[in-house]
Amino acid sequence: MNFQSLIYFKTVAEMQHYTRAADALYISQPALSKAVRNLEYELGAHLFEKDGRNVRLTKFGSLFYDYVKCAVEKIDEGVAAVHHLVDLECNTVFISVLYSMYALYLPERVLRFRHQNPESRFSIAYKYTTAILQDVLERRSELGICSNFTKEDEYSPLDSAVLYKEPIGLIVSREHRFAQRKTVSLEELRDEKMIVYIRSKLGTNKILEDLCAPYGFRPNVVAEGYSDYGVVGMVAAGDGIAIIPTKAFLNIDSVVPVGIESDVPLTREIHLVWRAGERLPPLADAFRAMLVAESREHPYE
Repeated sequence: MNFQSLIYFKTVAEMQHYTRAADALYISQPALSKAVRNLEYELGAHLFEKDGRNVRLTKFGSLFYDYVKCAVEKIDEGVAAVHHLVDLECNTVFISVLYSMYALYLPERVLRFRHQNPESRFSIAYKYTTAILQDVLERRSELGICSNFTKEDEYSPLDSAVLYKEPIGLIVSREHRFAQRKTVSLEELRDEKMIVYIRSKLGTNKILEDLCAPYGFRPNVVAEGYSDYGVVGMVAAGDGIAIIPTKAFLNIDSVVPVGIESDVPLTREIHLVWRAGERLPPLADAFRAMLVAESREHPYE
């Protein structure tokens, strides 16, 4: 039994069609059918049965599929882990960061670090807070830079340092009724359509929830964007309004920043995160130390 045959079987099981599976695998349909027949002969059981023009798993096939799926996923994880280690040996720093890092905070610091460490390389993934934390937890990245979170439950294995605070505020389209206003009250957000960040209960999404809670309502979320730019795009199109870090978007003509009336300045904390109690690769550790030291000596504005 070879690994390629397992890939063939898994693909047919998921597509439920030999011809479509063969096309996806870039092999001929007869070659695929022969590989599956050989697998069935080796197992001593039929794995598929006809279902009109399609095929479906037999009870033997269903049982086998669960194991094959797990095995293939584990092998894929192993391949990724080896590639990751190879890249670490080549002095690559893996870091997952917020989209706003691309425009404002990270480029100059990466460039300065690379001048000091010419052998270093960076692999930077731009994501939202929840995805960044998962990357660090699952060791896809050694470091993360994200928004507010609490070190409880699933995030308890993480350690962090606050790098800086940045202002957040409301943005609306130029046609929105708030566009000519300097400020709006939180109560006025009750019936507004809100754009938030996809699949995240942290960062600015949590800040928005916390702002609305004392007024007895939850945000009326109508759409989710994967990134700052996705959220801004939907706001500009008139789909709704959003609360985001405003510093990176003050000069975008398609949206208008509007202040929110509040007794305290509206900000979000930007955290540098890593796995607690684990030794970082030398260059990742040096980059972490540089950012933390800089945040203490020269707070980012």
